[in-house]
Amino acid sequence: MRPNLFSGASRLLTYSRNGKLLTRGRSTKATSSSLDSQHQDAATTEGARSESVEESPEQQQKLPTREPLAKNFFIGVVDKELLAYPEVIPRDEMTQLENALLPLKNYFVEPRETEEASPETLRQLGLYGLNVSTDYEGKGYNWSASLMASEPDSTDINVTLGLQTHRVVVDLLKEVGTPLQQQRYLQDLATGKLIGSEAIYEISPPEEDYFNTQAELFPETGKWQLNGEKSFVICTPGERQLFLVLAQTQQPNVPGVLGRGTTIFLVDSQQEGVRLGEKHATFGCRKAEIRRVHFDGVKLGEDQVVGLPHDGNRYSEQLVRSSRLRGSLVGVSLAKKLLNELAQYTVNTTQCGVQLQDLELTRIHMSRAMCSVYAMESMLYLTAGMLDEFRAQDVTLESAITKYFTLQQLYAIASQNLGVVGPKSLLSGETTELGLRDAAQLCTQGESLDTLGMFIALTGLQHAGQAMNTGVRKSRNPLFNPGHIFGKFLDTNSIDNPKTKMQLSEHVHPSLEAPAQCIELSVARLQMAVELMFTKHGNAVVERQSEMQRLAEAGTLIYAMWASVARASRSYCIGLPLADHELLTATAICSEGRDRVRTLCTEIYGGHFVNNDNNLVRLSKQVAKSKGYFAVHPLTFNF
Repeated sequence: MRPNLFSGASRLLTYSRNGKLLTRGRSTKATSSSLDSQHQDAATTEGARSESVEESPEQQQKLPTREPLAKNFFIGVVDKELLAYPEVIPRDEMTQLENALLPLKNYFVEPRETEEASPETLRQLGLYGLNVSTDYEGKGYNWSASLMASEPDSTDINVTLGLQTHRVVVDLLKEVGTPLQQQRYLQDLATGKLIGSEAIYEISPPEEDYFNTQAELFPETGKWQLNGEKSFVICTPGERQLFLVLAQTQQPNVPGVLGRGTTIFLVDSQQEGVRLGEKHATFGCRKAEIRRVHFDGVKLGEDQVVGLPHDGNRYSEQLVRSSRLRGSLVGVSLAKKLLNELAQYTVNTTQCGVQLQDLELTRIHMSRAMCSVYAMESMLYLTAGMLDEFRAQDVTLESAITKYFTLQQLYAIASQNLGVVGPKSLLSGETTELGLRDAAQLCTQGESLDTLGMFIALTGLQHAGQAMNTGVRKSRNPLFNPGHIFGKFLDTNSIDNPKTKMQLSEHVHPSLEAPAQCIELSVARLQMAVELMFTKHGNAVVERQSEMQRLAEAGTLIYAMWASVARASRSYCIGLPLADHELLTATAICSEGRDRVRTLCTEIYGGHFVNNDNNLVRLSKQVAKSKGYFAVHPLTFNF
């Protein structure tokens, strides 16, 4: 019998580089015993680090940490208290924030004489210091406020790309940086004298190693030497920049793959050996300065290492969480822009004596887009609210799900708009054409959708594997556990009619009882599908990638439903404008989400011989063997 996944869920490791997903299990070069020892050492080091760092007053004011919301969906558990949509910005502070955003909204909404805002203009508007503490001349906004304050500039995608990656660097320094690093960089980052940027991805990463970009430590001097190049880096030529570089390093006295790790460095663009390369001619976001950056023997000190050397993967959680949330805001803003432009077009366009807005297909398309944007925005600010409200809250999965859903729906909206507008939408420079290009750029640059989907499924399975350990072991050993198997046989619970006792309707407005029931049924089905996958495949569950993508989509839809219902309930209870239509929006989201989750979980229950996966896998072998299309011409004779 194959060893179970559940006793060592930490052995499922994922690492993304330029959109590629690597899954490491027991069959990799790194043995399970070495992985266990690495995790134990990391836990010990992290414990020592956390004990030595006192919590800030801001952290001490937050509520105690709650159980992870989205991860618990995979084990059929919900935190009903989190159906109360977070209100983390007090009323008086919200009024001050809205007043402070008026100049930003006026600047980015009104037509500008110049094509792009200059760095000096962005400095004057204070856009570089939104999430920097007031101690370092920043605005001191929390997650929710900084995202809200970023909305005006996010309407200009070419400008906001640089601002968002700058804010990601600030987020990481605030959470992981040493006091010396914070004093050295944060004030300049807040004022825009120094502009942060991520330098992580490579066009052609190596097959075996993590990165081509490597750093070597010289113990006698304590200095590092960085060599390599990064691609898709948002640059600001002529300005001093701080690059956040993720490079491969080798632990001293630990040869081979066991000593291989990654280290995060802070590299000043004015250091000797740093050189900006050519600008990428990208598919979308064409006005943004997206370039290669070369590092030729750059000398780095110990104070330029973020976190611990050789352990960059451990700090990547904070890095990708910030990147995903701030990247999701860009997607939400672009989706809103596309929806608004389409609505204006349908209202102002008449064909054959009928306004486009009166056509049923057009109405359905706009309504679906409205539901998608509503869910995106609800998920984003629910995740940010949990970070602001609870101390060290685990939102790793929520941030990944938010970006996954946002990018999927953004591209769907952008591509469907082409069909509504017609051939005109294909003309270069049309808003529909630019929107499709920018949407495709966001979906592909950095993490791909497939990578995010696999990460979501693996993270959920890790969490579920620990909770379902005992029950799944019994199910996989029926001869030794006849009582357990007999109880399963008598259980009347089914994928079509799952039993639920969550009573979510008691925690939302009574008008949302039906949507709350949709969430209950979906969570129960997801839990049953996860348990079945563990029982059928055991440790080989990581090889069932098609089923894992279904799990990822189901978990994503449930979180979208949850966030939408929580937001709509709050809006109606406090009497916000058009709150009745928010109830309708949430109901539509949950109705479609319930049906889609049921389909996905039924396909998992049916297995690959029923859901067509087996046919597709068999077919792919011949496609690979023939290196493409293999069928002969349909008019060919064989005699």
